[in-house]
Amino acid sequence: MKRFVVKLGGSLLFDDDGLVKIDFVKNTLTVLREAAKDDTKIIVVVGGGVTARKYIHQARPYVENESALDQLGILASRLNAALLHSIYYKTFPVIPSSLEELARIVASALPVIFMGGLQPGQSTTTVSALAAEATGSQLIIATDVEGVYTADPKRDPSAKLLKSVSIDSLIDIFSKVQKAGEYRLFDSLTLQIIKRAKIHTRVLKGDPPENIIRAIEGEDIGTLIEPA
Repeated sequence: MKRFVVKLGGSLLFDDDGLVKIDFVKNTLTVLREAAKDDTKIIVVVGGGVTARKYIHQARPYVENESALDQLGILASRLNAALLHSIYYKTFPVIPSSLEELARIVASALPVIFMGGLQPGQSTTTVSALAAEATGSQLIIATDVEGVYTADPKRDPSAKLLKSVSIDSLIDIFSKVQKAGEYRLFDSLTLQIIKRAKIHTRVLKGDPPENIIRAIEGEDIGTLIEPA
């Protein structure tokens, strides 16, 4: 059985007001249903998005504990995952809260599994890398940009898309300490997991969602991260 972990950034699923981009969600779920055929299992890790950021922003003046703020983001990401599960299966959501629970669900008949964050100190991108490592999956990180650039393409118009990049180069770039709700495309823990597990990883634009199935089918799209 082929296995893929797909990281869906919250920015893809929700607008700036926190409202669900329902047409995009339905299209994404249709793509996942198609991709999960032919003996393929997909684990979808959903980010907290604007919902998580709003809760963290409101709590930060009163809460000095970063772990507590992280937990708010984790709960938001699980809520987002539960929403996708309920729409996809039209039933009660089953959202794993640990890698052990994920392993049990992967062994079930569910073709697509939805999950959010796991524990404080980890971005959902880190969770996606851990899930890929634990289940022997390839990793697809779907974002709101085409892939990995030489600089932030939203701030630097001269930034160039990298078709491939070594994991060691990314580790050099993304090495600063992050606060809750301020994770960027990568954090150092994510990259260390990708490196140690030699995870086949591709970063791509998740809109249109058909890009995901193109990556699953082996097309050279977005940025390939070379793990060694």
